[in-house]
Amino acid sequence: MEGHFLIQVLLLSSFCLLTNCCLLSKGGACGLQNSFYGGRLSFVDEGDLRQGSPPPWANQRVFVFQMPSWFFKGGNYRSKFGHRGIGRIWIPEEAPCGGEISKHVFPSEITEQAFSLDSSLPCYQTPPSYDQSEPLEFSDVTSTGVTVTWPAWNETVDHGHGPIVEYRIQIKGPGEEEFTEIPKGRQLFHQFTGLRERVDYKFRISVFRDHPFGEGTPSNEQTCRTSGPPSFANPEPLEFRDLTSSSVRVSWPEWDPRVDSGTGPVTRYKIFYRQEGERRWTTEETSGLFVLLTELTDGTAYEVAISLEDMNGDNTNASVAQIVTTACEDLVITDLSYTSSSRRVGYARAVVMWSVEGDTDSCRVLSQNLSFRLLDVLECGGVPPTVDATPRVVDVKDVEARTRTVIHLTANSLYNLTLSLNTQTGTYQRSMSIQTVTTRPTGEPTNLLPEQKGNGDLVFHWNKPECSKRNGPINSYYYTVATFIPNAMNPPPVIAEHVEDNKIRLRIRDERLLQNQQYVFTVRATTGTGSNDLSSPTTDMQFVFES
Repeated sequence: MEGHFLIQVLLLSSFCLLTNCCLLSKGGACGLQNSFYGGRLSFVDEGDLRQGSPPPWANQRVFVFQMPSWFFKGGNYRSKFGHRGIGRIWIPEEAPCGGEISKHVFPSEITEQAFSLDSSLPCYQTPPSYDQSEPLEFSDVTSTGVTVTWPAWNETVDHGHGPIVEYRIQIKGPGEEEFTEIPKGRQLFHQFTGLRERVDYKFRISVFRDHPFGEGTPSNEQTCRTSGPPSFANPEPLEFRDLTSSSVRVSWPEWDPRVDSGTGPVTRYKIFYRQEGERRWTTEETSGLFVLLTELTDGTAYEVAISLEDMNGDNTNASVAQIVTTACEDLVITDLSYTSSSRRVGYARAVVMWSVEGDTDSCRVLSQNLSFRLLDVLECGGVPPTVDATPRVVDVKDVEARTRTVIHLTANSLYNLTLSLNTQTGTYQRSMSIQTVTTRPTGEPTNLLPEQKGNGDLVFHWNKPECSKRNGPINSYYYTVATFIPNAMNPPPVIAEHVEDNKIRLRIRDERLLQNQQYVFTVRATTGTGSNDLSSPTTDMQFVFES
């Protein structure tokens, strides 16, 4: 048909709108029937009708038309057009976007019905939407609310056509199937309240212009999680100090929004405490960072927890309860003493003795130990790097024992001795310094070496005994020169003298020494026990004076 083109129409009930268009029957009478916006229209030059037509293009005409009621029969009743809601409409090609009402009739094979078209509506234009995939921003997030903001739609950067008449913010909570829509007019924010704490909510925004098809596509879903009242990230934030039989000082760190949970600021702290096993809590409140709990029962375990309050008066649930036990009022270590002895060079033993009072049922000693920390190896100028200075802990398995012998200590050394008594209410300690001794001889000199002089004299050098093997300060050395006799034990010396230095010179002209005779040189160290102490071990070397 020249001068006309075919328009494909898909009538959808979701676009229903009652209008004043008339249905023209054979008798020419008008009546109000179901009316629709032709929401999904597709203009084609020729072609068959197809279901699922695409949305209108920009600048397409939009028509409101009225169809007879029998046209919309559902279920098992098919319309005269073979498909529910689909028909062929011929309109003039020059029909304007807006203007007079035109009357058109179905093709001749179904001329028993006719209808009227209203072509006075504006041409279709793409609804407005944001260019940004996530245009929403969230602020002032609390446990029960959040403020959502969005930018004004901008025709230079965003999609579709304006002008904008309304923004509609949408929210959906967990378990909800549909979004709840809140019209905001031209406002660019909304403050949500009454939300649940620590819950993920989904949000999106739609933009509207003044047109029957003016609703833009909603933006992508964005998620925001409500916070909770402020709480510590550390599940056990409490520290206990100044513990006595009836009181304890409880402290905690300041709430820090950078590492802790929830939303601040924190205005007050509440401490909960009760005896372990009881049901009722006692509370103390403060704006500071510690409280002193008093009038407690001695030797008793208490559960202590903390809750934080924000500026709205909301409190977190109490933290995990931490256990603190008050001291035993009467448990006292009344005495700690020791004795020391040595049976081997460089090693000592200590016998430690102690006394305890106030060991009752509520403050019974459950375990005890002794700790020895090496402070100084005397004569060594401190602890040599070759000596392990790690504190040595010795358990006393018998909880009723009050003495313990400890062996393999370093001789002639200074230790810090600590006695620890562990009870159900805590640990009790007492310390003292002890000095180990040695009743054995000091060690032998080291690195004995001879040196031949040009005139034939012979000089012997040596070093002090190892510092860990000295039983006191070295005050002299005792050396001997004896004629070498094979298999002889302790041959009589031809020279025997004390010297303070760590070297001696044997002269070639000494009348006591014969040329080309084999001798044995020996040297031992003597300590504070006196120069007559000749029981210490010796270092020896054979030599010959050669002429």
